[in-house]
Amino acid sequence: MKTYDDPELQAIATKLSSDDPGIRRVAVLELVDTGDPDAVELVIHALQDPDTHVRQEAAKVVDEFEAEDMADALIAALSDSDETVRNAAAHALADLKDPAAAEPLLQALETSTDSFVVSGILRALKPLRTQDAQRPALKRLADADAQVRREAVGVIGWLKQPENLPALVETAQHDADPEVRRAATGALVYANPSQVGQALIGLLADEHWQVRCEAANSIAKLEYQAAVSALITATSDDLWQVREKAVDALGKLGSVESIPVLGECAADAMSNLRKAAIGALGTIAHSDGRPYVVTALDDPDPDVRKLARWAISKLDAAA
Repeated sequence: MKTYDDPELQAIATKLSSDDPGIRRVAVLELVDTGDPDAVELVIHALQDPDTHVRQEAAKVVDEFEAEDMADALIAALSDSDETVRNAAAHALADLKDPAAAEPLLQALETSTDSFVVSGILRALKPLRTQDAQRPALKRLADADAQVRREAVGVIGWLKQPENLPALVETAQHDADPEVRRAATGALVYANPSQVGQALIGLLADEHWQVRCEAANSIAKLEYQAAVSALITATSDDLWQVREKAVDALGKLGSVESIPVLGECAADAMSNLRKAAIGALGTIAHSDGRPYVVTALDDPDPDVRKLARWAISKLDAAA
C-alpha cells in the first residue's frame, strides 16, 4: 500500500494493513471523517479486503465519496462471494445518484451475464434517468431472470418515454412473474390515459391480486373516468385488498355513479373496507352519500367514526 503525506490518512492506511480484521474495519469507518480525496483509494482497497465484515463496511460508506471514482469498484463488488457485500454494493450503487456513474454502469451492463449484477446495475441506473439506458433496459425485459425484468421496468418507467409504452403494456399483461406485471402496471402512470386505460381495465382481472391492486392505483392516478364501471365490478373482488383499492380509486375519480356500491362497502364486515368507503364518500361529497356516512357515525371502529365526521364536514361544505 502506498504511503500518504497526510498523517491522519497514513495512520488509517496502516490500520488497513493490520492483521486484525477488527482494526481494519474500524479504519474503514475512520475514512469517512477524513474528507480527503485520496481516501477513495483506501475505500477501494477495503472493498477487496479478505475479511467479509471489512468489505461490508467499505460498501456501506462509499456513498460518502465521489461516484465517478467509486462506481467501478462497486460494480466489481456486485460479484463478491458474500451475499451481504453484494447487497451492500447494490444499494450503494443505487444511492450514488451521480450522472458520472452512468457510463461505467452502462459498460458493465453490456457485458455482464450474472443476474444479480445486472439487477444491481439497473437499480443504480434508474435514478440517473439517462436516455442511454433505454435500449439495454428494453432488451432486459426478455431476460430469463424475473428480478432483472423488474429492475428493467423500473428504468423504463423512470425514463417516461411514450415510445416505451407498448413494451410496458406487453410486460404488464403477459410477463410470467406477477411481481414484474405489478411493477409494469405501476410504471404506466406517466402515460396519457387514452393510451393505457383499456389495458389497465383488463389488468383489474389479472390472476394475481397485487396486480389488480396496482391496476386500480394506476387508474386513480391517471383519473381514467372510463374505468368506473370496471372499478365498481372490482369492489366485489374475492380479496378485500383489491376491493379497498377499487373503492379508493372510485373516490379519487369522484364517481357519483358508484355511491350505492360505496354505501354497501361502508357496511362491510372488514373495517379497512368501511374506512375506504367512507373516505371515498367524503371525497366525492355528494348528498346521495350522506345516509351512508351518517350511519357510519355509530360504527364500532373509532377510525371509521372519525372518517365519518370528516366526511360529514366535506358534505356540509359542498352543500
